[in-house]
Amino acid sequence: MRRKDESSGGRDIKMKIAWYNTFEMVGIGFGYTSHQKNLRAALERRGVEIDDKADIAVSIVPAGNFERVPGKFNVLYTMYEATDIPESWIPKINSADLIVVPCTHNKRLFRKYTNLPIEVCWEGVDVDTFTYVEREFPNGDRPFIYLWFGASNERKGYVHMIVAWKKFCLQNPELFDKVRLVMKTTQTSDNRKRIIGYEFGKPIYKEMPVERVFRAENAIVDTRRLPVKAQNGLPGLVDVYHDAHAFVFPTMGEGFGLTLAEAMATGLPCIYTPWSGPVDFISPTEGYPLKWHFTSIKAMTPMSDGTFRKDLDTYAASADIDHIVQRMQQVYYDYETALKKGRLAAERIRRDITWDKSAARFEEILKCYTKNLGAVA
Repeated sequence: MRRKDESSGGRDIKMKIAWYNTFEMVGIGFGYTSHQKNLRAALERRGVEIDDKADIAVSIVPAGNFERVPGKFNVLYTMYEATDIPESWIPKINSADLIVVPCTHNKRLFRKYTNLPIEVCWEGVDVDTFTYVEREFPNGDRPFIYLWFGASNERKGYVHMIVAWKKFCLQNPELFDKVRLVMKTTQTSDNRKRIIGYEFGKPIYKEMPVERVFRAENAIVDTRRLPVKAQNGLPGLVDVYHDAHAFVFPTMGEGFGLTLAEAMATGLPCIYTPWSGPVDFISPTEGYPLKWHFTSIKAMTPMSDGTFRKDLDTYAASADIDHIVQRMQQVYYDYETALKKGRLAAERIRRDITWDKSAARFEEILKCYTKNLGAVA
């Protein structure tokens, strides 16, 4: 995409931005990794040039990791999942020139801490990869698969899912051999450790209490680090979505909710917590919202020695366990209606939540706030 520069006689010039992201993470931080890679690729498809000498510096990082780039117009694209942000982040966000967030909840959240301009730019889905598939209720020996996907922490609804699955199986003993839960996560293969953060790009693990170790005959904890698409004999993450029959996402809070959007793109009937990021792109028409209430949580920062530093007391959404169970039953026993919702969900993502649309919106924002900056020819 080119823009006109009045100082050069109105001729079209190429937009250039400096890119300050090198995240390579799984689990915690994976959303930032995926976001910056896909958004950058989509911007380049539009003709935007990535150039370290450009006047505009874009940083897609947690606000606590933001460092201003001297001599440039600094754009901080960030997000948070609770009702407050850590106090240490406040001077960080105020050192930017423009803040971009992926949902309306985040715009309201960060507005409490800054008078800087804040714009919403949704994330996207690679709809050429996360393709829609026609599903049908399984017959024969194949089980009905419920999929949960995320880092093995409380915020992603990991504990909610374990408790709900046990309750679902107890209340529906006739379904025990007919259903299966697949938990795609980043725990280590022995199901005893989980990633709690990163230090210099390397994961930090913490041993889980024995009561938190998940074991069930009709459940699988898939800890493999899979490529997005199948390669070298490994299935791709997209295959994990395609093989499932329903997606359960009792998240406590999302900056956006990328795995939910990916699941929707494949036509999966989705059970979700209707708070924070997801409410921007899914409704009861396209999915199954859960009852929830605010619960007090402690926002913690992982340290290099595997311990946590308490940053603040805040609130997030806790999905109702009984309602998760009811929604799982509803999807199973009325799968025809569930598939209709899944088709509408896939249409919604393809219409509004793609990386190309995200890039177009992001470029529009940059042009609006940097139109008086000089451009690199």
